[in-house]
Order: sequence, then structure tokens, then C-alpha cells
Amino acid sequence: MPTASILVLEDEDLIRDLLTTVLEDAGFKVTAFQTADQGCDFLETHPGEVNMVVSDIRMPGKMDGYDLSMLAAERWPALPILLTSGFSGRDLVLGPNVEFLPKPWTSERLLTKVNKSLHIH
Repeated sequence: MPTASILVLEDEDLIRDLLTTVLEDAGFKVTAFQTADQGCDFLETHPGEVNMVVSDIRMPGKMDGYDLSMLAAERWPALPILLTSGFSGRDLVLGPNVEFLPKPWTSERLLTKVNKSLHIH
């Protein structure tokens, strides 16, 4: 099976580096950016190259991770998205391919959610 490509969007350098390391160590190809705006630009200029997005919700810029998930539901409806945040996601209305993982997360919980979203068992 080809390696899945994951787009990581996280404004905190340490967390972005940790996400990248955990996912790469699990065999995924990772592209990472600091903002949802950069992630959206990447999705638009690399159609079909991303298998999943893992994004923080609150980030600086025109859009945050939640905004990106709503846009992706319209433009790329089959693209799975995993949103993470330090605040409760209970009030969020999530799209059909969107999962929520509260921070702090463990590597094991992250990979379980990613594998589930990508239908890897």
C-alpha cells in the first residue's frame, strides 16, 4: 500500500514538530505548515496529493482549522480531517469526514484516530 500523505497544520512549533515526528515514525509522508491559510493554499495547488489533514483549531490567519474543515467539506468532501484543540470540542458541529481529538493527546490516541480516518486497521 502506498504511503498516505498527511497535511499537518499547527501554529505551535513544538507541537507541529511532535505531530510530524509521530506521523513520520508511523510511516506517513508529512507536509507541515503554521497556519490553515498555508494549508488551504497547499491543498489548492496540490490537488489529490493529500490523503488527510491533521489541524489545530485555533491558529492565527484569515482562517483557523475549523474554518478549513468547513471549506474542505465543500471542496474536498472525501478528505478526512482530524481537528485537535486544548478546549472542549463539544460545541463544534463537525463535517462528515471530521474527527476531534482533544489536547493533550498521546501518540497512541493520535495514531488510532489517524488510522481510523484513513481506514487502516
